[in-house]
Amino acid sequence: MDLPLELLAIQEMASSFPDYANAILHLVGGSVVDCADGPVERVWTVSIGGRLFWLAHDEIGVSLDSKSRESTLLIPSIQETLFRHRSQSDA
Repeated sequence: MDLPLELLAIQEMASSFPDYANAILHLVGGSVVDCADGPVERVWTVSIGGRLFWLAHDEIGVSLDSKSRESTLLIPSIQETLFRHRSQSDA
């Protein structure tokens, strides 16, 4: 059987998520409240600016989702912080 191995998608395992998540939380002044870690996905409850979010990793990637309307209002400032860090790193 001739398998099309060139089509194999290689992705980072969820095991690298804690390092990435902790780096993001450090940049935005957040902290971990609770962790739900499984073999396929990880979902952490995190606090940023006194508001709660889900920081998740699954087969699609990493996402930050608000847990309340108040959390949603912080998303633009979190994005701005991350964009500012990226532009400083690129310079």
